Amino acid sequence: MQVIPTRGSNPDLRNFPDFLILGPQRTGTTWLFYNLHLHPEVLLHRMKETYFFSTIGKPDHPHFLYPCLEDYLASFDEPFGEKLKKHYTCLRKSLSFYRPKIIGEATASYALLPDEVIAAVVACKPDLKGIIMLRDPIERAWSHAKKTLVRGKSEPVGFEKFCEYFESSGQRQRADYPAMIAAWKKHLAPGNLYLGRYDRIAGDPKAFLEDVERFLGITTRALFFNRHLTIKLNPTSEAPMPGDIRGFLENFLAKDVEAYRELLTEIGSGRAI
Repeated sequence: MQVIPTRGSNPDLRNFPDFLILGPQRTGTTWLFYNLHLHPEVLLHRMKETYFFSTIGKPDHPHFLYPCLEDYLASFDEPFGEKLKKHYTCLRKSLSFYRPKIIGEATASYALLPDEVIAAVVACKPDLKGIIMLRDPIERAWSHAKKTLVRGKSEPVGFEKFCEYFESSGQRQRADYPAMIAAWKKHLAPGNLYLGRYDRIAGDPKAFLEDVERFLGITTRALFFNRHLTIKLNPTSEAPMPGDIRGFLENFLAKDVEAYRELLTEIGSGRAI
């Protein structure tokens, strides 16, 4: 059975990503996307969240865009005008021509892809690199809930509604970092999975971005930093977490919080495994 649908038996894989920002949601993947977007050695898909590998076989999914692998790969092609604009921007901001060495994309739901899809993805690019971001599970779930239930809405959301959301929207699965790490580590080559820390975006963004650039094998220069380095991207309400919700999440995600703390001890400021 063909896991990734194609139109032919030998699709041209030249546009297949060299790296994927895997997620999960609300862990700083948008920040990472925009901070790599203007690097002169990176061709990053113009869309944050293509959802291609997450929507395989789901044509009714609201994010379904590409029926076949060839359609997905063609979406990385840059029109001449867009490439010219990138040349100009890179020259103006980093004194370097736009000469991409690697191709990448970012879809935060890829952290939870099923095993057979991960295997098929890596089979297309055996030296694929992946980035998983780690954030305190309670803070991550609260941020996700604010984005889904609160942002852009005027009516108040009660405790029961929040609890229902946490229990029914896969929040425990998104907090299970050991499972998602094991799933990708099983198929990626040794050293090709980078575990990053969300808290470094606020605490030490330059050093964190340099670590990611080194992992990807691209040039690290201060000139390549862009205006997004210290900007909070895709923000939610600054409303503090109510005590009753924190109490619920501390109980609901207790094992995940413990596993997260153990992971931080193992990876330090972040590392490739």
